[in-house]
Amino acid sequence: MESSESSAVALIFDPEMERLAVRSGARSEPPRFAVRRGFYPEVRDILDAMRRETGADCVILRCLDAGDDERERPRVYSALADADALLPPFRWVSPSDVRLPEGISLAEPANPAPQAWQRDPGWRRAATDWVSGNLPDSVRQAGWSLAQIRSWAISAVFRVESDAARLYFKASPSYFGTEAALTERVAREFPDISPRVVAADAARGWLLMEDLGDDTLATTPGAAVWRDAMGALARVQLAYAGNAAALRALRETGIERRPPAAALETLRTWIADPESAEIRVWRGRFEDALRRLEPSVGEIDRMIRRLNAPALPETLDHGDLDATNIFVQNGRPILMDWSDAAISHPLFTAAMIRPVSRDPELADAFMSHWTRFAALDDLRQAFAISRIIAAIDRAAHYRANIVPHLPDGSAELRDLERYIPDLLGLAASALER
Repeated sequence: MESSESSAVALIFDPEMERLAVRSGARSEPPRFAVRRGFYPEVRDILDAMRRETGADCVILRCLDAGDDERERPRVYSALADADALLPPFRWVSPSDVRLPEGISLAEPANPAPQAWQRDPGWRRAATDWVSGNLPDSVRQAGWSLAQIRSWAISAVFRVESDAARLYFKASPSYFGTEAALTERVAREFPDISPRVVAADAARGWLLMEDLGDDTLATTPGAAVWRDAMGALARVQLAYAGNAAALRALRETGIERRPPAAALETLRTWIADPESAEIRVWRGRFEDALRRLEPSVGEIDRMIRRLNAPALPETLDHGDLDATNIFVQNGRPILMDWSDAAISHPLFTAAMIRPVSRDPELADAFMSHWTRFAALDDLRQAFAISRIIAAIDRAAHYRANIVPHLPDGSAELRDLERYIPDLLGLAASALER
């Protein structure tokens, strides 16, 4: 039976980041902990294990190696201890005296640098002060703590835990600079299908929201809530569709406009010059996907013309909606995570949600909200095309707006750059069928 546990190594720095924690009698090796298998940015288990064994409250800075369970290679994290104290048998030593795991360096990547929460001890103090200043009086008076949930290049997430309430603090990088403002706007206009925003700092990308718990569409069975979720998405999109003033207000937040034709333009550029994409890790898979797509460039052009034929108005494209970021509260869908949003084709978001694209009834439930603009049969044809064009569009978005900001050699670069050839491969497979 496959083990449910992974191994994780922690490079725990003291508050001044001048010393590292080691286990006495272990050849000055950093401590290793058993944690549940899971996605490496989710850090609750490793933090619990570190606190239990070392006695120190810590915050994870970065995942230096995502590990490989099959090859018994541990995950490796850097961390910062909140206090200059350790329980025996742990002790502080100079970093130069520590035997690091193979392939791990303490040197910070320079191209580009990690996010502030991944490297700067002062960042958490500033974030904690901001959270404290925006907490409801009832939470502040009852007492509260900030528990880290996730840390990687595209977000830092903490829970505000208190007997009075549970809130959720999220920090996004500058390349997701529209998320805070857009989340606040959507929550204001659609409070019944959005998290309650307690405070937002658009300039810093900080959001303080109600904690929605752990129930998502991924954990909630039943077609009814899926239909409700598609109705919720359509409500938001229809509010912006053809609404010049509302779309102009979106553009003022910095949100990008990506018409379907832009995806084809990017694809043509890549086919003509694959090196122009500057793929750092997955170059072979990327070039294989381009070779598969090259014979279909003319067909993709014709598809975009057919996609535009129903004259559906541009609107808000969520960009990354799936079963894990549609939460469920009291049977009601709550839409989250607008970091990848753009102004684009109204069918792109739904077409890229796998359970919707594979279930004609769910797809029809979404498209029924758009029949004021086109007949259902025409919408069905456009929907089938949308999955192909949306996949290329999303690959272009990852390459232009996310991957350039990920440090060389980082776990995030390896993980997120892979989406580019995967998405292009998805489009190629659909065309080949």
